[in-house]
Order: sequence, then C-alpha cells, then structure tokens
Amino acid sequence: MRVLWLIMFLFISLLFLSGCTSPVSQAAPSEEAKSYQENHEIIGDEKEEMLEEMNISETIFEISDRDKTDEEMEADNSFDVVNKEEFTLPAGRYWFTGEISGNIFIYDEEGQLLIHEIIGYPGVLGFFADVNESHTIKIDGLETASAFLGWEKETSTELDAGIWHVGTDIEPGSYTISAAGGFGHVIILDPNGETQVFEMIGSRSVSTESEIELKEGQVVRVTGISSVEIERGEN
Repeated sequence: MRVLWLIMFLFISLLFLSGCTSPVSQAAPSEEAKSYQENHEIIGDEKEEMLEEMNISETIFEISDRDKTDEEMEADNSFDVVNKEEFTLPAGRYWFTGEISGNIFIYDEEGQLLIHEIIGYPGVLGFFADVNESHTIKIDGLETASAFLGWEKETSTELDAGIWHVGTDIEPGSYTISAAGGFGHVIILDPNGETQVFEMIGSRSVSTESEIELKEGQVVRVTGISSVEIERGEN
C-alpha cells in the first residue's frame, strides 16, 4: 500500500513541477519570428536565400532621365512577341505590361536580374522600371507585351509593382505600408549593401502592415503584388 501511495505521490509531484516549470522551459521566440510578428519583416537565412535567388543587379540604383520632352513623354514602344524573344530599349523609365499571362525578365550585362515579374494571374498587371541600352528584356509566355515611356502613377498613396527611387519617386521619411489585396514583398535596398524585406498580404481575413523608414538614395522594390498602399507618417 505504501508503495502505491509513494508512486501516486511521485506522479502528482512530477505533474506539479512540470506545470510550474513549463513557462520557464518554453523557448523564447527566435529573432526571425519576433521580427515578423512585430513588423512582418523577414530576416536571417530566409531573407538571404530570397535575395540570392533574386540575383538583383547593381544597376537597380541607376536613375533614368526624367526630364523628357512632351514628344518623348508621349512616345511608346509596343511590340508583338513570341516566347523568349529578346530586345533592348532606349534609356528611360517604362511601364511594362502584357497579355495574357507570362514573364518579363530584364537582365544587365552581367546576367543579373534588374527585375522579373509574372504578368497576369497569379502575378501583377505590370511594373515600372528604369532601363538603358545595356539591359536585355526577355519575354516568356506572353502573347503581346508593351513598354510605355514616361507613364506616371496616378496616386501618391500607392506604389505599383516595380522599382522606386527614394529622393526621386518617393520622398525620404517614415511610412506605413500595407496590402489591399494579394501577396508579395516590399524590398528596400541601400547602396551600402543593407537590405530589408517585408512580406505583404492582403485578404478578407489577413492584412499585414509594416512601418518603414526611407532614406535618400535607397530603392524600394515592390514585387509579386500589383500595388501596395503607402501612408506618410509624422516626422
């Protein structure tokens, strides 16, 4: 009988101790998890793997001439393409789009990607990018593709997919970014090599919102999502 009571006592004691120590023994959230929970920022190995796969060209920091003549601003380059056709364009800032669904890749001379987007479902409607004669544009899967020179965004409260230069396209400062719908990423690249990656999700059940700080000379890359909402904070 004593043995039975001893066993029961030990069993109850173990349950009590495990209950008392479980909060202490639980591991603290990792830095990666904490960063995502607080601001939907991706850091660590996941970020490095993403950037390695994207193979971003250093030419992403180059800004095309925005002081075009009226005639140049009205010009557009439209072209019918077949899969994997390659071509170049005169230097400028273009709005790239296409029909019905496929890929647009833009490479630099070293074979690194200035930008790649899927046009159509499940990708984006189009994107902005600054290119010059050294860039090669490749089309895959689209029936037609178009590049419009001098196309401007309609509202200052949204950033469409593509490349945005802080100090030229966006004023430096504090902003809140969010996604009205869709899934993608906002990548902030700095000439000194530092990069931030924020995940954007917008749906009826889930919506992410991140606080960012933009500095002169940085580049904001919106990818995978047609547009994100951006609101200027108080400085």
